[in-house]
Amino acid sequence: MPKKVSRRLVIDTSVARSATLAENPTSIACRRFLEVVLSVCHKVVLSRDTEQEWQNVALLIRSTADEVRIRFLKDWMLAMQRRGKLLRPLVERDKPLRSKINRLGLPGNSRQEIEEDLHLVEAALAHDRIVISRDDSVHELLRSITGNCVEIRKVVWCNPVTLADEVLDSLSKGAPVVKVWQLGSKRQ
Repeated sequence: MPKKVSRRLVIDTSVARSATLAENPTSIACRRFLEVVLSVCHKVVLSRDTEQEWQNVALLIRSTADEVRIRFLKDWMLAMQRRGKLLRPLVERDKPLRSKINRLGLPGNSRQEIEEDLHLVEAALAHDRIVISRDDSVHELLRSITGNCVEIRKVVWCNPVTLADEVLDSLSKGAPVVKVWQLGSKRQ
C-alpha cells in the first residue's frame, strides 16, 4: 500500500475563527475542513506571524460568547498538538518579494491588504505552497499580481467554504496540487 502524502498547510485566521459549533454553512464548512485535517495525515504550519494572528483574532476571549465560540478550535488545536501535527517553524520575511510588491504601484489599500496576509504566502512558499483562507479579496489581489511576482504563481489558495466538498475530497486524497486553485492559474 502506498504511503499517504502528508502536506503542510497554512491556515488563515479567517478559517480558524469561523470554525465554531454554530450550525450556519460557513461554520460547518470550516469545522468540517479542520476535522478532516485532524483525521488525515496533514499538518498545519503556524509561523510566528500566523500564530500571533490566531492568538489575537481567532482565540481572543472577550466575553462568555467568545468562550463558547472558540471551544471547538481550542479542542482541535489540542488534538493537533498531541498528534504532533502543529508545526511552528521560523519563517523569514521574504524581503525581495515584499519589495517587489511595494514597487508595483498598487493603491495603498490593496497593497496594505496584501501585506497583512503576505505572511501566509511566505509560510506556504517555505513549505508545501498551500494556503487555506476565506479571504477572497486578498486571493484576487494576489492573483492579479502573479504576472509580476512569478514566485507566487504556484501557491494554491483554497476557500473551504466556496470549495467545500472539493477541498475535503482533495485533502482525503493527499492534497494533490489542483492547478486551477493556484494563484497563477488562468481560470475565470
